Amino acid sequence: MSTAPPDPSWYSRLLRPERLGIAVVILAAALAMSPNVADPDLWGHVQFGRDVLATGEIAETTSYSYTADGFRWINHENLSEIIMAIVADALGPLGLVWGKFALSLLVIVVVLRWNLNRGAGLIVAGMITLLVAANLGYHWSFRPQLSSFVGFTVLAWLLQYCFDGWRDRWHWPWPRGWFQRDSIESADVRETLGYQSHRVRWLWIAPLIFFLWANAHGGFVAGLAVYVAYLGCRGLEALYRCGWAGWGLVRRMVLMSLVAVLATMLNPYGPRLHLWLLESLGSPRPEISDWSSRELFSLIGLKFWMLVAIAAFALGWTKRKLDATQLLILGLTLWQSVSHFRHVPFFAILCGFWLGPHLQSAMSRLSTVSGQREISRRGRLAVQALLLVCMLGIGTALLPRLSDLQVRRDQFPVDAIDFMRQHQLNGRLVVTYDWAQYSIAALCSDRYATGHRSQVAFDGRFRTCYPQHIVDLHFDFMYGHATSVRRFRSPDSPPCDPGRILRYRQPELVLLRRFGERTEQHMLQHQDRWLLLYQDGIAQVWGLRSLFDDRRNANYLPPEQRMVHDQIATDSISWPAIFVRQETGFGGNPPINLANLQTRK
Repeated sequence: MSTAPPDPSWYSRLLRPERLGIAVVILAAALAMSPNVADPDLWGHVQFGRDVLATGEIAETTSYSYTADGFRWINHENLSEIIMAIVADALGPLGLVWGKFALSLLVIVVVLRWNLNRGAGLIVAGMITLLVAANLGYHWSFRPQLSSFVGFTVLAWLLQYCFDGWRDRWHWPWPRGWFQRDSIESADVRETLGYQSHRVRWLWIAPLIFFLWANAHGGFVAGLAVYVAYLGCRGLEALYRCGWAGWGLVRRMVLMSLVAVLATMLNPYGPRLHLWLLESLGSPRPEISDWSSRELFSLIGLKFWMLVAIAAFALGWTKRKLDATQLLILGLTLWQSVSHFRHVPFFAILCGFWLGPHLQSAMSRLSTVSGQREISRRGRLAVQALLLVCMLGIGTALLPRLSDLQVRRDQFPVDAIDFMRQHQLNGRLVVTYDWAQYSIAALCSDRYATGHRSQVAFDGRFRTCYPQHIVDLHFDFMYGHATSVRRFRSPDSPPCDPGRILRYRQPELVLLRRFGERTEQHMLQHQDRWLLLYQDGIAQVWGLRSLFDDRRNANYLPPEQRMVHDQIATDSISWPAIFVRQETGFGGNPPINLANLQTRK
């Protein structure tokens, strides 16, 4: 007689190398997707969500701006901004940090588990998951676009599940040709295609996904295009393989596509949202780096080319049958990624679901070792120890990113805005593009504004609430006639004049970035009308001489209260980096410590 070995203890099961390896992959991928530096538009997203919650209405025209007052505002991010405002007010900045972290875990776990369940080994599944996380990391900031990446992940998983048995097989006519197929017009669709009706019914969840997505972020257009193209390709496969017997399935897919499109129209603007998106996307925006391909040829783009190389190797060397529909969709998303860096996450997510089995097959062709080897107890303990050390190291690096939402003083005008709030410098404000929504929260909103509220000339909402001639007005001021900067200007806009924004609707203040733009040079050319009130190593604040240099004016700022230096603060403080002064001193963030300032080298 032989007795069964006793069940291993719970900690023995927990410390299995396979489980430790999965934990290491999840932690490493989460580290790649956990930047905790504030996005330039974060202040605006939270503020616009607060405005909706406070008024119970969605603004129909531009808010906080004096150049586009009364102009229509198509906000395609309402749902995301409302959620961000609720989280920020209820849980503070750490709520935003941990919310973003939870969404990253959702994507990581779904991609990793899918690959493991489809036959990929832990090494291959981990490699795919880490590549996906690395390509998402740059884009995984505190912005509504997270809803697009999460929505696309859920959509990709849904398509994989619904077409299980159908996918991963070559159903298209080439290379055999249309006239070499057998007569299969009466073939059973389920048997021919591996079609499972109980799974395909779950596609009716897609309209709900698109309804939420269309109210959360304009990236739903990309997801909708992939969804319709995917169903269209599957429909063509059904017609080719089954002839007239496949028409019923094609009609169902057409209906599902139509309902998904109609679901996206259930938004505050109806079809006007789609018309605006078509109009906006039809005009290039080279001034925004995400909408160009420049980043692909930097160190940031190296991760993308690594993913492309792995995809080419996996699909070129695999022994498994290729799926024509998947190849076509991958090609489309790759084309869009090369054209617009912002679309790289969509290509990466699809690779995360579609490459794993092919990469496992391709790597097996290169393997010269057959069978499996039993690892010795000593070797097993060494592997466990190494994985535990990796977990400890990655966890140590990850924990600080989950404990703070940083605003770096060498990237944002924290000191300049505090100076403006201290001296109640309010009015019509021309402000650098990346700092405009920070200025809106600090100087224009009821929550923080001191004295009367300011208004900005232009901000990160871009074409959602600004006409193109205002866009041109702002970037003329930023870059002037520089030929090294790619621009798109409306043919209806006046000729480029960097100083025109200083006259348009009579601005009173200017907050500019000193380096990386030409705004400081342009202001020096207008010193007869403008006075330098504040300067540090990264920012300048200018005011109209007629307001701030005239002793008879109520806005007069005496010379001894002006501050001009070239120092740069190299530390960071917690978001929102707005100092709320009370009678007893500072509330919220600590006061600025000038001892931390360092002279620019």
